[in-house]
Amino acid sequence: MPIRLLVVDDHQLVRDTLATVLGASALLDVVGVACDGAEAVAAALRLAPDVVLMDLVMPVLNGAEATRRLLVLRPGTRVVVLTSAVGGRLEQAALDAGACTVLHKDAGIDAVLDAIVAVAPRA
Repeated sequence: MPIRLLVVDDHQLVRDTLATVLGASALLDVVGVACDGAEAVAAALRLAPDVVLMDLVMPVLNGAEATRRLLVLRPGTRVVVLTSAVGGRLEQAALDAGACTVLHKDAGIDAVLDAIVAVAPRA
């Protein structure tokens, strides 16, 4: 059964590209997208993804706080952070909030796919 994925990024081009490219994998089913942290939490509650691919720097609610809130409400969900911000407080805050791993946006799509598969809950 494919891994249910929610893609979260405030940049539409990045969000749509990730959803399209990752959705082409037989391993994944992209169940939705969100444009900020608050929308991510609401979408995760509604769509019940296995994994959330979460940007860090977003309006309304950053990825670290969204991760914290999401995992309180849906503790079985796995979060992979994908960010252009290298190092710093937000990255550590996301890990402290329960994100499984942090990848930088200069990682290749194969690294992103591998990280999603690696953290996905096993049936």
